[in-house]
Amino acid sequence: MKSTKHVSVMGKEAIQMLQLKKGMTVFDATLGGGGYTREIYKKIMPGGILIACDQDMQAIDRFKKDFSDIAKNIQIVHLNYSHIRKILKDVNVSHVDAIVADLGLSSDQIEETDRGFSFSDNGLLDMRMNQAAQISAGDIVNEYPEEKLAQLIYMYGDEKFSRRIAHAICENRPIEKTDKLTQIITDCIPMNMRKKSRIHPATKTFQAIRIAVNDEFGHLKVFLTEGIDVLQRSGRFSVVSFHSGEDRLVKNIFRENARGCICAPEMPVCRCEHEPQVQLITRKPLKPTDEEIRDNPRSRSARLRVVEKL
Repeated sequence: MKSTKHVSVMGKEAIQMLQLKKGMTVFDATLGGGGYTREIYKKIMPGGILIACDQDMQAIDRFKKDFSDIAKNIQIVHLNYSHIRKILKDVNVSHVDAIVADLGLSSDQIEETDRGFSFSDNGLLDMRMNQAAQISAGDIVNEYPEEKLAQLIYMYGDEKFSRRIAHAICENRPIEKTDKLTQIITDCIPMNMRKKSRIHPATKTFQAIRIAVNDEFGHLKVFLTEGIDVLQRSGRFSVVSFHSGEDRLVKNIFRENARGCICAPEMPVCRCEHEPQVQLITRKPLKPTDEEIRDNPRSRSARLRVVEKL
């Protein structure tokens, strides 16, 4: 297995915002290439507890191989972050001092041709982050009805040509490889739109299919809500997202938990006695620096949001 090529996005800012100290208990929700994990380890050890999870077993195996010297001191769990309560229970931890999550794909996943995440290679249509999962991208592309396919491309990809793309996909089935799907999608996008856009024509559709394959929004909702619950008082929660739908979900859940009164607007006096659970540390998301974008173009869409438990 090759060593990691992944470069963590906004790692410095995401970890600085956690205000880590020696002896803290931290939950790294997305082990990936281990960039965040290694920095957290330096800041809380000796005496700290670091729990890191990933649903991608290849990422876990790679980290254990590349960083065997510290991996033995970290609780590494092969589960999706939405199972945060179970993960903490299994390692005999009830609450944590900080949580961090990098929601993007790792460079390792993108560059593994057989994983099917990249439209730049000729790989199988897979896109499963957990390779033990039953539904693959091939199942969605080849079996979903046209209307359902168009709906998910529009909903998860914000793709204005979703109906045209879904129709073309259905007309060209079976589709087994990423290069064929990429060409079908590209042919659906008008040439003038292709020239104006900074991103590849297939980006939004591939994103939408990947989100559907992995139920990313469903898992993210559970993780954000449960994560706030298991934070200690004054504990911080940093999340780096990479596209508008993901960032909108993080923003909305953080803001909902930062609200006090949730009575209807027409109520003259508050009767709900609802207390805010967190305070927003970043009222507007932080963005990567120009220098980081230059060094790592994949970081350009990253957005960092942070809350603190009350």
